[in-house]
Amino acid sequence: MSDRDYQKYREKTLKGSRITTLVQHFENVALGISQVPKLPIEANLDFLSQDNEILEYHKLFQKNMGCFYRHYCASVPFILEELCRLGLGLCRVAKYLASDRKDYFTYYATSDADATPARTIADYSNGLIRTFTDSPNLANKNEFYRLCNPEYSKFYHGCFVDITPEYIASQPSLHLYKNGFDFIYTSVTFQFYHADRIEQIKYLIKLLKEDGLVIFLEKLKQPDIEEYKRREEIKDKYFKNHYFSEEEISWKDSTFLKNGLETGQVDFETAVSAIKKYFKFVYLIWNSTNFYEFVASNNESVIQAYISLLPKPYVPALFCFEENMVRLL
Repeated sequence: MSDRDYQKYREKTLKGSRITTLVQHFENVALGISQVPKLPIEANLDFLSQDNEILEYHKLFQKNMGCFYRHYCASVPFILEELCRLGLGLCRVAKYLASDRKDYFTYYATSDADATPARTIADYSNGLIRTFTDSPNLANKNEFYRLCNPEYSKFYHGCFVDITPEYIASQPSLHLYKNGFDFIYTSVTFQFYHADRIEQIKYLIKLLKEDGLVIFLEKLKQPDIEEYKRREEIKDKYFKNHYFSEEEISWKDSTFLKNGLETGQVDFETAVSAIKKYFKFVYLIWNSTNFYEFVASNNESVIQAYISLLPKPYVPALFCFEENMVRLL
């Protein structure tokens, strides 16, 4: 990559609200000082009853859940079910593809807080998938090391923009990842920095293997601002209020609005167009209120295998605005 272009991109990214105006908010959540759910959160029984694998994966996820992820799973409707679905799907596809491989599969998650999903993937696969994550918050670093199996998972304390092929090659402890990642997961990362998805994906995929797979979770704008607000109201009134007070919900919404979070969000068409610029195959795989999830790859057999091995999504009708949840775009 051009060093000059990368430095411009890095400087632009480091001005993002996630590591400037919102950094202390995220630190307080990770420390359990603010925005702590008033009830434990567990996946819905209808989802868990699909098969025993899902139940076992969920148990491990609960065991691995750090402070920040308890907040996160109580904030996004049915994201706990979705993270179990995604992680189990990756473990299944790695096992399916393992007969053609002699080494480990590699997984990178951007801005993954205490890395609950990554650590669970690594543990559940018994190290078949080795994971790497980052977070700029010290509290998330401490939670990661308190809970992780260091043989299977690694962590970088800092911004995702620091993670480049050159950085990985310079770190002996990251030698497993020097040839790139089989799987990358970016969970509402980009919106906290800026809205140029084409540029953001351009640098992210420099870390991806040629036949790799990327999962994008985005909180998207709607063409009609009133529709966006309606979905937010559903999220807050029928999900988040089980775990947070009205005052806590209102404070968080106003804090994000005040810090210009919406300026980093994009709409469905913009997100998909940016992903398609780099990938031949793009699927919508999940929707809950304003949250959308896509999986992309340039290897048709890999993405088809992943889609076929995913458990069924679980989002009650009130929260889901896509009739055909899993579809090729």
